[in-house]
Amino acid sequence: MSSALQYLVITLLVYFGANLIAGWALNLQYGITGVLNFGFIVFQAVGAYVAAVVTLGHSEGGYQQYILGAHLPWPLPLLLGAAAGGVLAFAVGLFALRPAQRDYQALALIVVSITATTVISAQTGIFNGTSGLAAVPQPMAGVLGLGLLGYGWFYVGLTAVVVAVVFFFVHRMTRSPWARSLRATRDQPAAAAAVGIDVHRHHMAVFVVGGAIAGLSGALLVQFIGSWAPAGWESQETALYFAAIIIGGRANNAGVALGVAVVWTGFVESVHYLPTFGVVGGLSDALPAMSIGLLILGFLWFRPQGLIPERRRRVATYRRRRPPLESLQVETLDVAAGQ
Repeated sequence: MSSALQYLVITLLVYFGANLIAGWALNLQYGITGVLNFGFIVFQAVGAYVAAVVTLGHSEGGYQQYILGAHLPWPLPLLLGAAAGGVLAFAVGLFALRPAQRDYQALALIVVSITATTVISAQTGIFNGTSGLAAVPQPMAGVLGLGLLGYGWFYVGLTAVVVAVVFFFVHRMTRSPWARSLRATRDQPAAAAAVGIDVHRHHMAVFVVGGAIAGLSGALLVQFIGSWAPAGWESQETALYFAAIIIGGRANNAGVALGVAVVWTGFVESVHYLPTFGVVGGLSDALPAMSIGLLILGFLWFRPQGLIPERRRRVATYRRRRPPLESLQVETLDVAAGQ
């Protein structure tokens, strides 16, 4: 395998891992709980920004201006990125999730996404404005002393470890009794509230957990690509994660993985490495987005459950075991005989 092909595979694998983590985070919020987080990309972005600035060092008036500068060893930037996503989700959820109407929540989160992009782009002193952050150090690159390809494969293994940890956590969550309560708030919120389930508290909890996992995915991604700017986390990025869940299968971790592979790896990332072909104007750049839009419409109309549907949960019922008929007859005879 040539060096160029190896680097292509490395890039696709790392992107797939980071996007898969983000997809599972949104699946917790939307697929399991029904929270329409149309500002999802903001929580991934804040994790990336925080992980970047705590590894770049202090801003000393150079070409990059940012806050929270520090030189922290790995894995602290990864953990701080996740914490930043969770803290921001808690702050946003205090007002965005307070009304129970899902249309209000969706609209409020869209406003949060647009506002965040505008503020970060306009205020250069926060995260360097529209230019974004660049030259983010890669974790343990100097200690390992590997070449470009060697370090790339190391980062693939590192990404796989993080994906495995997140999957274990998400899998346990989605199969727990708490997940049954979350599904109840998604399907029948009024009935769930009637039996004593605090719908707002459950939504708030899963919103924070999903925000933390989204921040983790952003931190993992920025330390590989080495840069992050507002142009990379606009509102349409959130739509791609929703597309992955709708196409793969809502509330199904395996379905989300398949959806991420189809949408992100197949339609978004891979096309950047394909040779250009003669199409009038900028139509060739718009073809992936057009194809994804058609896929969403097709799946919503013909197969709304996705490629791998949500598993039907069955609650086992236990019945009291009855004694055999022969033993009942013997007991009846004994009583009749006075024994």
